[in-house]
Amino acid sequence: MDVLHTFVDDTTHPLAVLGRTHQQLAADPPLRSAHGMLLHTTQRIEWYAVGAPAPLPALRDRPVFVGRQRALVRLAQIAAGTRSLILGEQFVFRQVRTAAEQLPSGHPLLLLLVDALDLAEQARERFRLHTHMDYSDLPRFLLDHRDGDQARRLLVIGGGMLARAVATSPPGTYERVVMMTRRPRKLHRLVDAAGDITVVRAASVRKALGGRPYDAVIATTNLNPDYRSWVDAAAWSPRCDGVVDLCAEPALDRRPARYLHLHDPDVLETLAEANRDIAERAALARRWIAQRAEVLA
Repeated sequence: MDVLHTFVDDTTHPLAVLGRTHQQLAADPPLRSAHGMLLHTTQRIEWYAVGAPAPLPALRDRPVFVGRQRALVRLAQIAAGTRSLILGEQFVFRQVRTAAEQLPSGHPLLLLLVDALDLAEQARERFRLHTHMDYSDLPRFLLDHRDGDQARRLLVIGGGMLARAVATSPPGTYERVVMMTRRPRKLHRLVDAAGDITVVRAASVRKALGGRPYDAVIATTNLNPDYRSWVDAAAWSPRCDGVVDLCAEPALDRRPARYLHLHDPDVLETLAEANRDIAERAALARRWIAQRAEVLA
């Protein structure tokens, strides 16, 4: 049977619309389907299946593309980081691999995913798709202008892959990293070996910050009203010097001073600058993947 796929991404919808849809998915994820694979990242929501329609309203009116080769090209180009806001970024490969790992053993899409990930790895190596700035590096670029004379702390809100990457490689101007999460016990096991990281629940964050000035990085999903109020309080504290929001949709309805969201023009300009030296290689990699997929499909 033919593989079909459909998607919305930053070529079909504004980033703000995608962000809202992504947050809705995070707050109310669809049941895992035995028929296909749902891939959703900051800038895309995609459905791949064998003869099964997309389970999400956001995708039901979108064009459906049929054919293994076409699906292979798209998945490999995504996993290689050639369709990302930050070209060559590393997180999307893991996101595609994680989505593949959710498929049951023997699923008809598994071989497609194996081929796509292998093709993406080859493209990354062949075209040197290794960006010098990943999503986890954004706080380093956007907060490094802070005055380093006063000891400060970095508050990372979230416990997922991106939040952990920020916390374990923060800018060097911070004396300690505090992570605020709903599940501190699980996060302790993941970051205990990383050094000076304190993991706390929201109710204990003020004590962990010790009255020191701090910057905050928001990298979380499923901001229900109760948790959002804790995030809001942390961002609006007079001790908070600056906020970098890496959520798909802005975490705060009201913005304090020195607040930057992933989709703000200043941040997108930073990303565009970072992409300049890799854009040509990414375009070559996209074409190479399409050519190789003709052989593999």
